[in-house]
Amino acid sequence: MTRGLDYYEVMGLTRSANDMDIRRAYRRLALKYHPDINKDAAASDEFIRICEAYEVLSDPKTKGFYDLYGEDALKDGLPDGKGGLRGPMYRFNQDDSPKTVFERFFGTNNPYEALEALSNQFEAMTSEDPPAKGKNKVYPLELTLEEIYHGCLKKVTHKRKVLLFSGEYVEEERNLTVDVKPGLPTGTRFVFEGEGNKTPKKEPGPVIFVLKPKRHARFVRRGSDLVHKVTMPLHHALIGTSVEVRTLDDRDLKVPIADIVRPGSTVVVPGEGMPIPGAPGARGNLILEIDLLFPTHLTETQKMLLRSAFFLPPPTEQNEEQKKALRDYEAAFTHELKGWATVFKR
Repeated sequence: MTRGLDYYEVMGLTRSANDMDIRRAYRRLALKYHPDINKDAAASDEFIRICEAYEVLSDPKTKGFYDLYGEDALKDGLPDGKGGLRGPMYRFNQDDSPKTVFERFFGTNNPYEALEALSNQFEAMTSEDPPAKGKNKVYPLELTLEEIYHGCLKKVTHKRKVLLFSGEYVEEERNLTVDVKPGLPTGTRFVFEGEGNKTPKKEPGPVIFVLKPKRHARFVRRGSDLVHKVTMPLHHALIGTSVEVRTLDDRDLKVPIADIVRPGSTVVVPGEGMPIPGAPGARGNLILEIDLLFPTHLTETQKMLLRSAFFLPPPTEQNEEQKKALRDYEAAFTHELKGWATVFKR
């Protein structure tokens, strides 16, 4: 965790700040420095500090403890009188916590959706009162990644209540068609005005369907990119291989891996992600996130062969006996009948 922070200074506040001051400061700073909006190199670190500061100051318990004892006691604990520490009271994970704090505050992890919601709130506050209208009815529109990739016309139904002049309610089933263009982002709202519950004294409010991708067996959507998890045996990571990926439009991609792969490595395949709305022909990237599969056991012979491979002299420094030994080993390894190269699948 980051150390040496003055949470009030990070938020541009004084110690007399109240809950409303803290919320206002976080709303402004989180949107200003969110790394999806602000591409400045320092913005990501500043966003992490802002989220940590807000998480501490927005909770009366951690705020009071921080005000009284400071950051080190908050993160390490207080002396227990026996030479040790009692605690810590607070932990902040720089990889996951900022996203969690942002989504809990704004109700979404998409900063552009948060900006749109704020804009709508401001417009509602500054505009004249509209005619009386019923409440919004919001439903998730769950589609497969294939449907979002290609685009589709999705038939949906919803039921609304109709209040008659007699005071009785009847239920009415409505059939709607949602026009989903290829590559539309998660959270896209499809608004059908006048499709909500109907009463004699109010205009029906809108029915809103919000785009949400279903869980997929091969891919996770990340904006316009598609992420594919690959578990790779260690020998492939060291000597190279190719990864086969079945795309959303039913093509078989072979992605060559020539360089040595480290745990947590990513390989980016440009133009194999989701279509980008408003940019004909443009698509995001396919991102391979690679995890390595290590052997659980090696025999002494296998260990010896690995050592010999790693410490093999370059050809210019090999003597004749070493060269002959290598030729004999290669011949045995690749022998059509007795060799063991035939069981090795690259």
